[in-house]
Amino acid sequence: MRIAPGFEPSDEELINCYLLKVSMGIPLPWNRMSEKEIYGETADPWEVLQDVHWEDFHSETKFKHVTYVLSKLSRVNGKTRIARRTKSGTWKGQTSGKEIYDESSGNLIGLSKMFTFYKNKPKGRSGEEEEEHGHWIMQEFSLAGVCLNFELKFKDYAICRITRMFPKEN
Repeated sequence: MRIAPGFEPSDEELINCYLLKVSMGIPLPWNRMSEKEIYGETADPWEVLQDVHWEDFHSETKFKHVTYVLSKLSRVNGKTRIARRTKSGTWKGQTSGKEIYDESSGNLIGLSKMFTFYKNKPKGRSGEEEEEHGHWIMQEFSLAGVCLNFELKFKDYAICRITRMFPKEN
């Protein structure tokens, strides 16, 4: 699915305009995000996201791709902890979470957490393949606060802003 150039929604817009509506079962007139299972034993970011359109960004030292996906969160044994392992690595948390508030009401509506993908090192190897698929960073947005008071048809969904970064070649 192609993301329109310049698609840079705020954190509040991701929660109110996309995630809350999808969770309530309200169809969007158009959806800029594909639904992808980014967690699980069959999911690695470079495989799961091979068919999405990446918005390209460049700087003097880095080249990066950014995309948005809707993903179902997988709870460990049905509890509160989320399983973020994949076939060959783990999305490791970098922050404990940032609260997102609705500007007009001041109410808590969501949470944002940052993750970095770490590839499992092969046993007996020096880890040379660590950067084989680039450097992956994910910002995961989930519902919280007053948004959980709505009647939700689809629970445990998140919007993930995934960035793949490469060193710029000369």
